Amino acid sequence: MIKIIGTLAIFGGLAFAGLGAIFIIAGGSDNMLVGGILVGIGLILFLAVYMMVRADAKRPTHVTQNIQMSGSGEFREKAIQCPGCGGNVAEKDIKLIDGGLMLTCPFCGKVSALEEQPKW
Repeated sequence: MIKIIGTLAIFGGLAFAGLGAIFIIAGGSDNMLVGGILVGIGLILFLAVYMMVRADAKRPTHVTQNIQMSGSGEFREKAIQCPGCGGNVAEKDIKLIDGGLMLTCPFCGKVSALEEQPKW
């Protein structure tokens, strides 16, 4: 609703200011007075639109997004296996070293980087 009023006020301001300019260009004391009043009305309409836009910009914007994700929704935990011997590695044997997950096999002692398999 504010956008419609603002648009109408801008067109009205342009019309008043343009008509006022025509009166001023025509010359004569009466025409200059009427032209000045019309240009003033146009400027007041522009100022009103400016104030409405500033007030609207100060209000918070609330965005709501509805997202649906497909899939089974089931979560299954998989055992992590050592790439060397195939033994199951416990969570205590996984450590974060230099930004990467490293696993140490408790059976064969092999240290290797833990890499996530692609989902596809």
